[in-house]
Amino acid sequence: MSTAVVAYEAASLNDRMKYAQTLAAAGDLIPKGLWNSATNVNGVLVPAAPSPGKVLLVMETGAMLGLMPAAALQSIDVVEGKATLSARLMGALIRKAGHRLEVVKSGSIPTGDYSVTVTGTRSDDGSVFTSTWDIPRAIRAGLVQSYQANAQGVFEVRARSDKGHAKPWESYAETLPVWRSMSEVGREGFSDVLFGLYSTEEMTDGGIPIAEPDPEPSEDWKALFAGAKTRAELDEIGDRLKETGEGTDALRAAFLARAGVLAREENTVDADIVDEDTAGGDPSPSSPADPEDYEAAEAARFDAAVAAGEVDA
Repeated sequence: MSTAVVAYEAASLNDRMKYAQTLAAAGDLIPKGLWNSATNVNGVLVPAAPSPGKVLLVMETGAMLGLMPAAALQSIDVVEGKATLSARLMGALIRKAGHRLEVVKSGSIPTGDYSVTVTGTRSDDGSVFTSTWDIPRAIRAGLVQSYQANAQGVFEVRARSDKGHAKPWESYAETLPVWRSMSEVGREGFSDVLFGLYSTEEMTDGGIPIAEPDPEPSEDWKALFAGAKTRAELDEIGDRLKETGEGTDALRAAFLARAGVLAREENTVDADIVDEDTAGGDPSPSSPADPEDYEAAEAARFDAAVAAGEVDA
C-alpha cells in the first residue's frame, strides 16, 4: 500500500475534511462529476462548484481500496450519492490482487455480430466467472433502441434521448459491452476486491437511472406557499407550479406543510365559534378530521424545514 494512503488513513477526520475542502477549492481541476449543480437559494443563484463532501467520499473510498487520493479523484465518481468505480479501475484492482481477467471480442458492430466476453479466474481457488454482452442484450436491458442494417447493409446502433441526442450506447457501442461484462464479472466473483461497488458505467449509461437535476425555478415557490392565506390561494399557486414542470420533492413538502398549517388554522377558527353545548361541552380546538392527514402534513413540514437548513435531520 502506498505510504500516501497510509498517511491519509492516519489523519484525523477533521484533517481529512480540511484536505477535501482544499482540493475542492481547486475549481476546474476537480472532475465535473464531483461538482454540485447550480441552485437558486431564496432568489439568489448559487453557481456550480466542486463539492467538498463528494471529494471526501471519493478519497475515503479510495483509501478503502488502497488508492492514493489523487488516483481516487481520477477514477472514482459519485452518482446518486454513491461512490462508483470506473470499469477500467475495477479491472486494474482485480489484476492487482493477483486474479486473472481475459477479454475476448468477436464480430463487429457494422456486421451485426459484435460480442464481448469477459472471463475472470480467481487465483485462490480457481473459480471462474464469465459474462457476455452484445447489442441484442443491451436492447433487452433497455439501453439501446435498435440495431438494424441501413440501406447499405451496415448495422447501426441507435440509442437516443427524448431530445434526439445520441446516448452512450450509440456513441461507444464497441466499448460499453467491455465495461459491462467486466463490472458484472467483478461484482459477481471479486466482491472482496471491489467491496460490491457498482461501476460508473452501470450507473450512468441507462442501467440504473440517474435523476435529472432540479429545474431552475422561475419563481420563489416556497415563499409563495408560505404567503398563501387560504387553501384556495395555495392550490392556485400549486397549479401554476404544476404547469411550469418545476416541481421537486422539496417543493411538494413545502406545499403540504403549508396546507397542514392552513388546515389547523381553519379547524381552530371553527372550534372557537362552535357553541360549547353543541360541541359536547369541549371548548378546545378540534383536531383535523383525518389524523393521518395531520401527521402527513407535520412530516412534510419537518422535511421542508430540513431541506431549508432550518433544522438538523
